[in-house]
Amino acid sequence: MDNHLFNSAAEAFSALVEDENIKGQVQKELYRSKLVNALVQMRLHKKISQKQLADRMNCTPSKISRLEACDDDSIKIADVRDYVLGLNIGMAILFEDKDIPVAEQIKQHVFSIHEKLENLVKIAEGVDGDTEIITKINQFYGEVLMNFLKKFQDSHSRLCMVLGPDSSKKGLTSAPELIEHCEPEICL
Repeated sequence: MDNHLFNSAAEAFSALVEDENIKGQVQKELYRSKLVNALVQMRLHKKISQKQLADRMNCTPSKISRLEACDDDSIKIADVRDYVLGLNIGMAILFEDKDIPVAEQIKQHVFSIHEKLENLVKIAEGVDGDTEIITKINQFYGEVLMNFLKKFQDSHSRLCMVLGPDSSKKGLTSAPELIEHCEPEICL
């Protein structure tokens, strides 16, 4: 085989077996194993062997091998939980009700982000005045705020384009005006 770069694992496998029909089947299988593949990637990223993970999960390496060989439809949520805990990774399951208006979904995410930011405040409170850690947390807060404002401004600008050039005459506030009125207090 030459030094051809492939765009996907399915394309590479298809070339290896010299059968283009295989490409679609491999793509379908990869799609059916997105969660399992993500788990394997997390384990590999942490440079943890199947045996090491099995020891952490109090199971056999063959169980890890079976988990990593199955597809998303056959993996149990308890196995996913144990696997990620063995990797020292937290797990959160998000159920998003598509019947809830988008505005309410956004509010839920805002409250979730707020909760996580409050966890950082608790960390800062618990470091016994370590100014280096507190400064880094504060710096992170500034980065979060700037990233949020940039994304907000991008989305708001697109909304104004949808509304047309007369959007300011329709009583809409521009993103910079909204940001100006917020005046967030950051102790940088």
